[in-house]
Amino acid sequence: MRRKNDVFVFGLAIFAMFFGAGNLIFPPEIGVTTGREWLIAASGFFITGICLPVGGLVAFSRATDVNKFAHRVSGKFNTAYFTLLILAIGPMLGIPRTAATAYEMGIAPNLGGLNPLLVSSIYFVVVYFLVMNPSKLMNNIGRYLTPIILSILSVVMIKGALMGFGVPGDKVIDQNSFSYGFFGGYQTMDAITSVILGAIIVKGLKANGYVRESEQRSMIVRAGIISGVGMALVYGGLLYLGAMANGNNLGLSRAELVMYFAKVTLGTYGIRALGLCITVACLTTSVALVAIASDFFSERSRFSYRGITVAVCTVSAVLAATGLGFIIDIAVPILTILYPATIILIALNIAKVEDHRVFKGSIYTGLAFSVLEVVARSGISESIEHLFNILPFSSEGFAWLIPTLIVSGLVAALRDRINIAAENI
Repeated sequence: MRRKNDVFVFGLAIFAMFFGAGNLIFPPEIGVTTGREWLIAASGFFITGICLPVGGLVAFSRATDVNKFAHRVSGKFNTAYFTLLILAIGPMLGIPRTAATAYEMGIAPNLGGLNPLLVSSIYFVVVYFLVMNPSKLMNNIGRYLTPIILSILSVVMIKGALMGFGVPGDKVIDQNSFSYGFFGGYQTMDAITSVILGAIIVKGLKANGYVRESEQRSMIVRAGIISGVGMALVYGGLLYLGAMANGNNLGLSRAELVMYFAKVTLGTYGIRALGLCITVACLTTSVALVAIASDFFSERSRFSYRGITVAVCTVSAVLAATGLGFIIDIAVPILTILYPATIILIALNIAKVEDHRVFKGSIYTGLAFSVLEVVARSGISESIEHLFNILPFSSEGFAWLIPTLIVSGLVAALRDRINIAAENI
């Protein structure tokens, strides 16, 4: 049933879906690293951390189904793409990161001294139980937890800005600040998650009477703007706090930075409250991601939902124990390959491109140059690294962009020439 405030309600829902506890760890570190260039870094972070996720929802509203999102490349590619996507947001990166974040931001600062593997094992036993026994409790926790975390963060950001942690100084990296923020937004994994969450959003819109594609797209755009403003305020505030602490030589990890700001502004009770909220928020996110992964693989294999859930929880527990830093490091090459493909698919779906040849040419070109970037950045070959560095926008992380646009244009032009020739026969 439609209501006047539906746009606002769906805007908050989209915000809650994208705003996870893990997202808190990247903006402060980017601010500390880029210093007085934090606004430039923020613009890059906002593109991949805010604009792309909303664009992913709009793109999914056009595709309407996970089986159609990349099917114009091929059915096999669509399956392979979503398999890698689910593995990335699931047991390989996303799920273990929630447990590692809960440990480093919620458990270690308040309890300390506990073995990470023991903690992650207990954590995923709880996750397994909740996945196999779903209840309204988790929905209620998620509904009320986000406002609590936002309230605490608002106090931290406002009080921190008034206190002043210092004056932003020079950046401490050689990398372009925009690209550093851009790749920081990659790490939130919200853009690649958006094509999965799109199914939930579209289903919710249909349940509320928005059955036409044009209505769904309009609602997603308007609600996305509301959620985007909220995320920009939170991310911007944390980036600024980090930038102010740029010259303090804190030497803290990403997780420790957030807790440091909470401790300075709110004291011991503040760090305990934020730590508890983050731990529970990570738990709810884990339950949702494990359920998504188990659903996806059980529907496409002979293995049972229960068996896959056990496997996902076990792998995630082991990876989580390696630490947040290690998980973020191994995420870089995977996301470097997945993100360009996702950006291309989002753009082609939004533009309503129908020609499968344009899809294939764009995707395979983008993937080829993404793999080239991973190889070049690995240091395996100086000649490959040199070749990569002369490509346009390679320092900004967009080496794939110009070749993809050229191939897309050539394929589209060739298609038009073939069509004209066929008409003249």
